[in-house]
Amino acid sequence: MTPPRETVYAGRRRIEWLKKRTHMPDPTASWAFAAAITVALTLPATAQTAGDIALGKRLFQAKAECGHCHGWSGDGAGDPLSPGKAANLRETKLDHDQLVEIIRCGVPGGTAMPHFDRFAWTEGENCFGMTAADVGDKKPTGPTSYLSKREVEAIVAYLEAKVIGKGPPTVADCEEFFGAGSPLCKQMAGGRRQ
Repeated sequence: MTPPRETVYAGRRRIEWLKKRTHMPDPTASWAFAAAITVALTLPATAQTAGDIALGKRLFQAKAECGHCHGWSGDGAGDPLSPGKAANLRETKLDHDQLVEIIRCGVPGGTAMPHFDRFAWTEGENCFGMTAADVGDKKPTGPTSYLSKREVEAIVAYLEAKVIGKGPPTVADCEEFFGAGSPLCKQMAGGRRQ
């Protein structure tokens, strides 16, 4: 009696051929290694997002001075000494890429929104599909401090996580932004500032 023949699939033949040719002991180890690398590469992205949100908050507060015009909560109620008429970021309908482009390029046409990318509007760095020549004297002004592309992305990450679509600012928002015990937050809690 002859033993039953083992069914051999084309892929299995190929693996056997590769083993003989490359002296690879077992392809399972390679697949496991590739899977481990894939998992390892995706994990830091989650941790980095939290870091980017924190960085974005610090940039919003200090370096970019976004709150001067947009208000600490992003509601468009900026500092009384600001140029005014800033966008209410809590109600914006802009997507991620549009926010990046606006922060990077500013808003042309005589608005107060500066361009935070040092190279925006230079040759090869068109904004909104236009060149500096296209907008002429309506090109946005430069900021007090330029931002790197990573910093622009961090501000957008902060806005998406903590500001956009969150409704009117709350006392909890205030305390998260300024810290517990802030006089402004105490005023909000006391009902003197809505």
